[in-house]
Amino acid sequence: MSRTIKLQDWAKEEFDEPVPSLPSLLRYAKNGMISPQPVKAGRCWRVERNARFIGLTTKPVVKKSDDQRLKRILEDGSST
Repeated sequence: MSRTIKLQDWAKEEFDEPVPSLPSLLRYAKNGMISPQPVKAGRCWRVERNARFIGLTTKPVVKKSDDQRLKRILEDGSST
């Protein structure tokens, strides 16, 4: 049995229905939202069987000079 599986097969095991679409899964893989990080092998992304979805690990930097609309989006409604 192999240590890694295809990204879509992993997603079926990791998430309940509805499973994220392929473009979303690719964005998760490219942006480091899965730990341990998936690797691209040939034409497909492969991920370890015990990998977990961790989401975003860093917050965007909000500057005082940013537009108010941008600040609202980046802060996601929080008032910190």
